[in-house]
Amino acid sequence: MKSYVGKVSTPKERKKTPNDLIMTNPDTAKWIVDYFNPQGLALDPCKGNGAFYDAFNCNKDWCEITMGKDFFDYTNKVNWIITNPPFSIFDDFLLKSFDIADNIVFFCPLTKVFKGKRLDIKICEYGGIKEIIHMGGGNQHGFPFGFSTGCIHYQKNYKGDIKIIRNY
Repeated sequence: MKSYVGKVSTPKERKKTPNDLIMTNPDTAKWIVDYFNPQGLALDPCKGNGAFYDAFNCNKDWCEITMGKDFFDYTNKVNWIITNPPFSIFDDFLLKSFDIADNIVFFCPLTKVFKGKRLDIKICEYGGIKEIIHMGGGNQHGFPFGFSTGCIHYQKNYKGDIKIIRNY
């Protein structure tokens, strides 16, 4: 099995920024979980206040580094990852997610989608982006910025067109 992690930073190299601790509004998290309707085992690797974790209606697990469960140490295979990832280590987080999940939904600034060729190649090797949901500005969802924000759904072995919808 191919590993996508590649050159992931070591924990000592990972730099936290204030934007890594943005809690998702529970209403937003519920809408996202209801929309994607994950089945099987779902993981929230950044549990925070539990907005996504609490909205899951299937088997579920979580990680939260501030509670002693580091996502980068997680090895179980899961059907879904749905989370608001830490923005400063977005690439590392996505590549780790590729190693353990069949479906990944990141709620984040949409500028993260096509930020560089290296990451885009890794996305294509994994499968691809199945869907992008533009959800308006981040400030509509409690983020401390107004950048376009939404969901990016990556799916293992996906080879179709990217569906783009707007929900704002």
